[in-house]
Amino acid sequence: MAYYPIMLNITNKNCLVVGGGKVAYRKILTLLEFGASVTVLSPYFVNDILKLYYSQKIKLIKRKYQRKDVENYYLVVVATNDKIVNKKISEECAEKNILVNVVDDKELSTFITPSVIRRGDLTISISTNGKSPLLSRRIREMLENVIVEEFGGLISELSSTRDKLKSSSMSLDEKIKLYDDIIRKSNLLKRDDK
Repeated sequence: MAYYPIMLNITNKNCLVVGGGKVAYRKILTLLEFGASVTVLSPYFVNDILKLYYSQKIKLIKRKYQRKDVENYYLVVVATNDKIVNKKISEECAEKNILVNVVDDKELSTFITPSVIRRGDLTISISTNGKSPLLSRRIREMLENVIVEEFGGLISELSSTRDKLKSSSMSLDEKIKLYDDIIRKSNLLKRDDK
């Protein structure tokens, strides 16, 4: 199975995380980082999840999963150790056309979450189609040392230039050359061979 890479706007979207452990906590943090409205469903929660609840960043439902719990959610992340529950949730999401990610089971998932680097408006997603999340994470860690915050200024300059050139009579090749000149002059993609 191959996954089509796509970026979703989840700002203020209702997202459900089923599970209350450390893996669920990491998934919650990612959803919050991208502006989701997060509800967590589990009979127990690790302290880090409870801290998010006490600081009013998430909602909690303290009980086991029940049929129809996924209704009214934009997407669902399943982070439990119970394979039967994981399968039930995946099937229910499929019935209702709700996006679902079952952690560590890409066959039950309709989407996977890549390892992500964010630098202002620059987002780089790294994925192995769910086959080796560890490799994705290692590549992300390597790139984090190379991709600097200053890319924000370059993105703004390129965006402004693009807006100005929309009605220009310049050919596509001329526009690309201009963009390449701006990128080259920024020195942000210059490799340090020292």
